[in-house]
Amino acid sequence: MKKIPKRILKCSTRKWKIIQKNSELRRKAYYMYVEKYCGKSVINLKTGIRIQFDKLNARKTTHGGSMYSEKAALITILDKICRQGYLYSIGKAKEQDIHKGVLCFLNFKTNVIVDDKFQVVLFSVRVMKNGTFHYHIDIPLKFEK
Repeated sequence: MKKIPKRILKCSTRKWKIIQKNSELRRKAYYMYVEKYCGKSVINLKTGIRIQFDKLNARKTTHGGSMYSEKAALITILDKICRQGYLYSIGKAKEQDIHKGVLCFLNFKTNVIVDDKFQVVLFSVRVMKNGTFHYHIDIPLKFEK
């Protein structure tokens, strides 16, 4: 098996910190997500799975939970985060998720430098009954302590 080189991702909150209102931050991040990612996919380098992005998860990422400049900055490199993330656990689907066609959740983490500060970013991917994998923000993009 080919060894994948370890690269640290980088992003900046500079352009996001100037946005005063949280509602405006959410709106701008949502439209940026939709424009940049919806209908597209990336292949995770470690698992080989194709992770898809859709509008439902754009809404959930930007409006379902807290929103802050670091999260918006991470959304700008979300494709790279999903490409380089490594699988660290598998989570069970809740009863309401099973009815929506979800089998389980794959939990990933990856290293990112945000404003010159090293962070470990967590995210999850839904495994669907039809065999597809969708980026999911059931838990917000967050930093591991």
